[in-house]
Amino acid sequence: MQAIEPERIADVESAAKSVVEAANILLVDDEKRNLDALEIILTAPDLRLIRAQSADEALLALMNNEFACIVLDIQMPTMSGLELARLIKTRKRNQHIPIIFLTAYYLEERDILHGYGVGAVDYLTKPINSQILKSKVGVFVDLFRAARAFSAANAALEFEIAQRKRAEEALRKSNNDLELRVQQRVDELNFAEKRYRQVVRNLPAAVYVTDAEGHVTLFNEAAAALWGREPELGRDLWCGSLKIFNPDGSELPLAECPMALTLKGGPPVRGREIVIERPDGTRRNVLPHPEPLYDAAGNIIGAINMLMDITERKKSEAAAQRLAAIVQTSDDAIISKDLDGIITSWNESAEHLFGYAASEVIGKPITLLMPPERIEEEEAHILKKIRQGEPVHNFETIRRRKDGSLIEISLTESPIKSSDGKIIGASKIARDITRRKQGEKQQRALYELVVAVNRASSLFEICDAGLAAIFQCQGADRASILLSDSAGNMRFAAWRGLSDDYRRAVEGHSPWKQGETPGLVLISNVDAGALGESLCSIFKAEGIRALAFIPIAYNDRLLGKFMVYFDSPHEFGPGELQPAQSIASQIASAIERQRVLLELKKAHDEALAASRAKDEFLATLSHELRTPLNPILLVASDAAGNLNLPAPVRADFEMVRKNVELEARLIDDLLDLTRVTRGKIILEKRTLDVHGVLKDAIANVQEEIKQKEIILTIKFGAMNHAVYADGVRLQQVFWNLLKNAVKFTPQRGHITVETELPDDCHILIKITDDGIGMNEQELSRIFNAFSQGDHVSGSAHRFGGLGLGLAISQKLIEFHSGCVRAHSEGRDKGAVFTVELPLAFASDINLNGTMPNQPTETTFVPRAKCGRILLVEDHEPTRTSLARLLMRRSYEVVTAASLAEARLLADQQ
Repeated sequence: MQAIEPERIADVESAAKSVVEAANILLVDDEKRNLDALEIILTAPDLRLIRAQSADEALLALMNNEFACIVLDIQMPTMSGLELARLIKTRKRNQHIPIIFLTAYYLEERDILHGYGVGAVDYLTKPINSQILKSKVGVFVDLFRAARAFSAANAALEFEIAQRKRAEEALRKSNNDLELRVQQRVDELNFAEKRYRQVVRNLPAAVYVTDAEGHVTLFNEAAAALWGREPELGRDLWCGSLKIFNPDGSELPLAECPMALTLKGGPPVRGREIVIERPDGTRRNVLPHPEPLYDAAGNIIGAINMLMDITERKKSEAAAQRLAAIVQTSDDAIISKDLDGIITSWNESAEHLFGYAASEVIGKPITLLMPPERIEEEEAHILKKIRQGEPVHNFETIRRRKDGSLIEISLTESPIKSSDGKIIGASKIARDITRRKQGEKQQRALYELVVAVNRASSLFEICDAGLAAIFQCQGADRASILLSDSAGNMRFAAWRGLSDDYRRAVEGHSPWKQGETPGLVLISNVDAGALGESLCSIFKAEGIRALAFIPIAYNDRLLGKFMVYFDSPHEFGPGELQPAQSIASQIASAIERQRVLLELKKAHDEALAASRAKDEFLATLSHELRTPLNPILLVASDAAGNLNLPAPVRADFEMVRKNVELEARLIDDLLDLTRVTRGKIILEKRTLDVHGVLKDAIANVQEEIKQKEIILTIKFGAMNHAVYADGVRLQQVFWNLLKNAVKFTPQRGHITVETELPDDCHILIKITDDGIGMNEQELSRIFNAFSQGDHVSGSAHRFGGLGLGLAISQKLIEFHSGCVRAHSEGRDKGAVFTVELPLAFASDINLNGTMPNQPTETTFVPRAKCGRILLVEDHEPTRTSLARLLMRRSYEVVTAASLAEARLLADQQ
């Protein structure tokens, strides 16, 4: 048997040894502290970490060692990480080493693609999440070991094949011995393959193997989970996914997938993104890394492929891009800063708002934007809340722009957290609220103007309030208000900052022609000459360089003008003209209101004078009418009761008495109306029995009820019927209501008088009839003086009266803290009048149920000899009639026609 070559044995032993040795990891960073940090994160017993601080050191390490993974910083002096990666990949031995790039900056998409093109398998952004880095490096270490195990198995297989050939040569010599050895080696190979398959299955990354024709021969659980299915071994081609797409969504034939291209002998397609579709229709973004497998003769016998699922990373990148687009195009300034207050990002709106470009502020403290007096108070307060994880909402403050000007803003700040939940900074949204604040200031000024003009008692106060409002609303240097006089000439009513000479020079001037609809006249620069040489010289002498004429008009009627002045040329914007016009409108309304109020006051004074004259006329008329009726009533009453006269004569005198009493009642109503109107009614209140007052009032109309054969029903249901009132006036009210009920109730009609207690404090008196009733219009005016129902038309006064009784009754009941109401269902459906009065206090009623001050019945007994009476009356017929009646009743009567005569007689007798 031939001896085995020492070189072949050394190769097999070296391959087997590499499987169990510690895996090498190359760490490349020009910063020693970064290398220290990476060593702390990745240190493990099964890893050998080799450091390089430059590209040369890294290349030298690659020549002397074999690495499972390279962790490479992109930003390095002399040679960038991308350039170093390209050099590394030029060497065939290093082409399969995965490279993880580290960067502290956001890379453009083309830079990322360029990185993937030179061999990058992933990007990590500083500060690095240690768990993510360890996990990714662990995956590549496992892959490295799996590949080494696979190489070792291949080497062992090649070794065994060579040994088998040698064994076949020796077979002729020792067949039994060779068969035993071959069997032993086959068992060992089977064990090695089984172990290899177990390693592949246990890898966390998706890995599968195909034969030379592309049939899947092996896959691990991670691959099945990624595909969403388990492929059929020996049947499924190229991949376990049934459909593959390009990143743009176009379908990629399975025969053109990276694994197929690799098996067809082309260059391996590594890191080319594809999209696989699962059976449930969901899709995942994948980076394949196929690697061909060769036999000893260099022929492709299959391939192994590792699939990296980058779906979540793509989603994060897309979300980050969307967020970046939102931030960049937002109308609000969006700024981020770290916990030391250093600005880390700055969008376009921030540039517009504060005037700084991003390059001018990134890396600088946020206090750059703060007025000095606010730095300590505000920034410390805000950062304290951010460190506690609390957001700051709608914090209104002032910031400083690049040009030094101050701007009012509203701030909202929220904490920024890392993936492990640690607060690493803050996101700030700043909104310009200058216009809103100006609007609020203008609204406040207009509100104060409305209050001021409503309180103003003169035109000067109105105009002065207008000037105060305009200075509060905008930054005018001077202002004035001119009002038109009776001749239409403009005269200064109020002004601020104008000299006497200027006012004398321009008073009377108007920019609007007679009859022209007045509009705004804006002069941005008096030097433009639009006002004429004479006026320009006046303005320039006063120091005015820009001005605006704002008409003060009401209903297109020009009342004056409102003027604002600036000491330098000024372009008028809508933000300052609109409040000025609103102020002018308020002044116009106030002036018109002042005029209307003066006219109303004049009309009111005239109405009061007319009302007083009417009341005095009614009082005089009532007195003059009542005076001549008194002797007639006295004589008629006396004759009607004189039994010495014949019955027909007494009846005639009775008729005269009744008609004179009716006339006197009408006159009394006129007098009562006058007293009620003037508030001169004097009530003599005492505790009364309402039932008793009602009975007296019913007795007064009993004769009329009898004549019309009216059925009167009395229902006194109130258990408590004591009130505190004037008995005479109360009886007058009840008499009026009963009189109306009798008047408007037809022959043989019905009237009901009832009382009830709606509660413990009031008594209701209801008088109901089934007479002619009232419609809604009549009810609405029933208690108005001189008002009568629609039954009165033309000169036909069917029921008579002046329409005063109910008006007087309502006022009398109101004087008693009560109310009277009327109700009717309509014409010919009767009416109900309800009087509500407060009950008397329990202390006003005796314990035995009787009421104090109750009138007692007395019987008049004429005496044989009566005393002497002094009768004072200026109306001679009345004086004569009264004297005659008193003398007939055995009195000695002495008469006087005046107060002086009465005093004289009183002194004498």
